[in-house]
Amino acid sequence: MGLLLSALLFPVTTLLPGPLVAQGGAALALVGATLVDGTGAAPVPDAVVVIEGGRVSCAGPRSRCAVPGDARVVDVPGRWLIPGLVDGHVHYSQTGWADGRPDQAADLRERFPYAEAMAENRAAPERYFRAYLCSGVTATWDVGGYPWTWTLRERAELDPLAPHVSAAGPLVSARDHWLNVPAERQFLFMADTGAVRDGARYLVANRTDAVKVWYLVDAANPDTTSFKTMLRVAAREAAAAETPLIVHATGLWQAKDALRAGAKHLVHSVQDEPVDEEFLELARRNGATYNPTLTVYVGIQQFRERRFDPSHLDMACVDPGTRRKARLTDSIPGGLPAERVAESREAASRRLGVMQDNLRRVHAAGIPVVMGTDAGNTLTLHGPSVYAEMEAMQEAGLTPMEVLVASTRNGALAMGRLEDLGTLEAGKVADLVVLSADPTADIANARRVAAVVRAGVLHERRSLEFPPEDG
Repeated sequence: MGLLLSALLFPVTTLLPGPLVAQGGAALALVGATLVDGTGAAPVPDAVVVIEGGRVSCAGPRSRCAVPGDARVVDVPGRWLIPGLVDGHVHYSQTGWADGRPDQAADLRERFPYAEAMAENRAAPERYFRAYLCSGVTATWDVGGYPWTWTLRERAELDPLAPHVSAAGPLVSARDHWLNVPAERQFLFMADTGAVRDGARYLVANRTDAVKVWYLVDAANPDTTSFKTMLRVAAREAAAAETPLIVHATGLWQAKDALRAGAKHLVHSVQDEPVDEEFLELARRNGATYNPTLTVYVGIQQFRERRFDPSHLDMACVDPGTRRKARLTDSIPGGLPAERVAESREAASRRLGVMQDNLRRVHAAGIPVVMGTDAGNTLTLHGPSVYAEMEAMQEAGLTPMEVLVASTRNGALAMGRLEDLGTLEAGKVADLVVLSADPTADIANARRVAAVVRAGVLHERRSLEFPPEDG
């Protein structure tokens, strides 16, 4: 007899007492929903997803996926099943507020010591893990931070209350950036070719998931040639270790130079001018992926204006401490003078227009696009920031299905984990989201999370939310 969990997935008062996981080796079956498997294939109505041993054993039409006799069955008619979302650009070393990026929108270190913020992030990543899971995100790609971010990978992998984590560790940086703590660095300065070689080898020795280069080089800089040389040193070390080279390059010439050096993933949009055919051909040749990060500047702009607008967020998925800090934004002294606000917004709008146009060009060229938020930056909060990013991609011209593929399959591809994650297919890890509205009609329906399954453990969405009394 099927186990009808209407209390879990429908608006009634009786709630499931805890997460549902198959007991004693029994299977778990989700029956009757529309399946959107993340491959881009047409949705499958009245589908069945069978989970055994934390992995999908069958996902498809009811006629093809038999429910094992010992399975615990969750009836989900009128719902949609999608793969767990992948945020392809996060930073666990950053807090989502100005205390984690005092170099960005305001230096508040006297009131909010940076070292204390970093110690708290290292000690309590679970609040961010929960925020992601609450938002339907079951995998995250940390593309730069302190060495301790590598330790999150094993810690999160088998935890049904955490997303998967891939981590690049410290960034090889063209700028000798000061945002470090006394005993640890997250920026390894490209002082010369020897420093770059040693930095890349350090990353590889720590089993990094990528060698990340922060390629902030001005074309007018007389040292441009030396930085190009040093980028190739990092690229050679990465290639020798069969580790992908990923690059922060927001200018067209920098992005093309990164691709010529062998970059496999560009973690930001090209923002200064339209991408050209040479860029597109280089990206295709490399099999590179492209992460537009359209919305991260919205939060930074809000903080500069000293206003926090949570309307695009689901604050129930934000931990109380982060909520409190975000809501302090309006009371922080300083901010842009009134006469500068319009000018700043206009500049941001022009930049967004270039980013949107380039996203359309890149997607039309067949280059895989990856959804990523750059979470951890000021007012780009861990977890629910994925919704605004997905909606911005749709607004830029991608269809809801294309955004969904960018937010599931392509994210796993960029992480190098497509074999296990990103789609709902037999053999994959059983990470999925139960939605109460159709995401292929409007990607905003990805907000309508009813439940999340992580490694075969089914959580009611409300069980993942943070207490409302603090927010």
